[in-house]
Amino acid sequence: MSTQAHFSYMQARVQARHGMRPDARVWHQLQGIAGLGNYLHAAQRTTLSPWVAGINATHDSHEIEYTLRRLFRDYIDRVAHWLPARWASSVQLITHLPDLPAVQHLLSGEAAPAWMLVDPHLRLFASENAAVRNEALLGSDWHYLVQARQRGMTLSAAWLELWQRQWPGHARLHAGMTRLGSLFQAHIKMLSGNHRGSTPQQRAALTRQLQAVFRRYSFQPAAACAHLALVALDLEQLRGELVSRALFADTAEIEA
Repeated sequence: MSTQAHFSYMQARVQARHGMRPDARVWHQLQGIAGLGNYLHAAQRTTLSPWVAGINATHDSHEIEYTLRRLFRDYIDRVAHWLPARWASSVQLITHLPDLPAVQHLLSGEAAPAWMLVDPHLRLFASENAAVRNEALLGSDWHYLVQARQRGMTLSAAWLELWQRQWPGHARLHAGMTRLGSLFQAHIKMLSGNHRGSTPQQRAALTRQLQAVFRRYSFQPAAACAHLALVALDLEQLRGELVSRALFADTAEIEA
């Protein structure tokens, strides 16, 4: 299959799934539903169904977050395989983004929280011994993050640097990726100044910018990456909805 044919195949697959993203109407319908079990039951009848299929009403917040991270990693790998092989590693590197806060915590030398110890993806690096922990990280796909931190770089800057180095092909394919890199930097800067996370207005603005990249750079790797970024925003919102209901149920049980 030629490179252009490969990008056409990717665009068709991504476009179909892009059209399945939940719209404002779906979020509005779900917003007023109380109780985790009720919310999950309603979400399973929407385009969010693939993301909640592995979650049930008995799951606590950590189990919910782990499930969503796992599903997102799997989805990134699937999208990566729709692109030409030489672009796959650039897209697969996006699987590291959800883990940057966890890696930052581990590199800080602080004790690993309980939820990391039950996450198969992270518990190998959660030793109480800092030297053992760093050695494990240096032997993993995250080794560049350890090395970058030792040089005084932020983990987000290290990730972006490696991501940019992996872009193959003609420079015309890099324009959309460069735009995404700029959006990523701006988003990280915004989050660093707001410890409560992004506001709905900021997420809406970022969504519009990512939608513009998706449309402008169709049939290019930037379209696949923009789609994944939009899915990440959807999952961030879904996570908030699910975790808030799980935590409310836990509080209700304690008070009872």
